[in-house]
Amino acid sequence: QLSTSQPSSEPVPSPEEQEWAGPEALCPGWLEDEAPDGEVPGDSGDPDCATHAYERLQSALCQEGLPPTLDCSAEPRTGFGPLDMTVCILGSPTPFLPVLLEGGTRCPGAMVLCLSPTWASRVPSETSPGAWSLLLSRGVSFKLGGHSALETFVPPRRANYVTGTFAPGDPEGGWVGELARDLDCPTGGSVPLAHRLEDTLV
Repeated sequence: QLSTSQPSSEPVPSPEEQEWAGPEALCPGWLEDEAPDGEVPGDSGDPDCATHAYERLQSALCQEGLPPTLDCSAEPRTGFGPLDMTVCILGSPTPFLPVLLEGGTRCPGAMVLCLSPTWASRVPSETSPGAWSLLLSRGVSFKLGGHSALETFVPPRRANYVTGTFAPGDPEGGWVGELARDLDCPTGGSVPLAHRLEDTLV
């Protein structure tokens, strides 16, 4: 008498293959809003750096049960002046996600994540001789409810405070440190410092 349970003809995926499946296997559809070639929508200046970081951000948002980032880059945001608050996070989104989400709740639109050195530029400061101002032409802004949007800024948006992944071993550490060097605005280089700045009781 033959057993009714037939062994599956499909090979069991190895641990390496299961790991490679990544967040798409855990959260199907989280890449739906991306460009067909997998790059960040509209970004061709530094596709590898920006795309990998963008994918990590979408994975982190998915794991938190939050909506994916909307691509609003086709309609540039305008009207930002020197008095508008812009807190810029440079580099990897993962360690700073709680800060970005909390900032988006307290000051919607003020927290801007810069995922690539091509999204920002340094210009001589108009207020501090010898220093530089960091201008953002592109970024992911955070709003209420964990919502985020990929936006372009015309004219570029000036950062009032800058922090990011400055660790030497971090893949983004090199360009993050270079962009944040000698700025005319306060800078911070650690996640604990960012949490401290977030705490209104301090």
